[in-house]
Amino acid sequence: MENQGYFIIDGSHLFASIYELWRAKPKFQNKKLNIGHLTSALQRKWIPYMDASIRCVYYFKQRDKRLNTMLIIPEADIPGEKDHWRIKECGESIKSIPEEELQKISKQYRDHFMRAEKGLDIKLACDVLTLVSSGRVRNIIFLVNDRDYIPLFEAVQDLGGNTYLTALDSSQKIQKGLANLSDKFLTLDNELDNIFGITE
Repeated sequence: MENQGYFIIDGSHLFASIYELWRAKPKFQNKKLNIGHLTSALQRKWIPYMDASIRCVYYFKQRDKRLNTMLIIPEADIPGEKDHWRIKECGESIKSIPEEELQKISKQYRDHFMRAEKGLDIKLACDVLTLVSSGRVRNIIFLVNDRDYIPLFEAVQDLGGNTYLTALDSSQKIQKGLANLSDKFLTLDNELDNIFGITE
């Protein structure tokens, strides 16, 4: 198995992290996150732990309006703008508490409420297990924060892979079970200004 890595981003958690930053840190309020800049920041942060990164895959529910309101998605047909990232829209939308309302609930209770998509986490898990079991990838860097991913972390490690955990900001609460299972946990605090376009 080569010492290569994939970045796996749960879009629901990414949006929740953005809401959290908007609420907690005024300078980020209503600033859009640039996924090209986020991908580059992830690669800079994690490259010491792998020989090369292959791709950063963002999993979002189908037709999620937040893709336009909360993110800057670089134009893929402009040279240099697309750099090893991919968006996968999957999962079905279901009736749930809107994310902005969910963020008002105490962190310890948020996981008890239904999220806005069904099937996204299963697609994410299947893709990860296919990558690791094929022997093509050893390192998976996750931007997730749901206890439902604990069995996935265990399965990746049972297959001989490394599970790394990352987050946008160190002040955001991470599930202890995921942190305990991760081989390393790093945050992107010093990259946030660039990721949100405050500085280049």
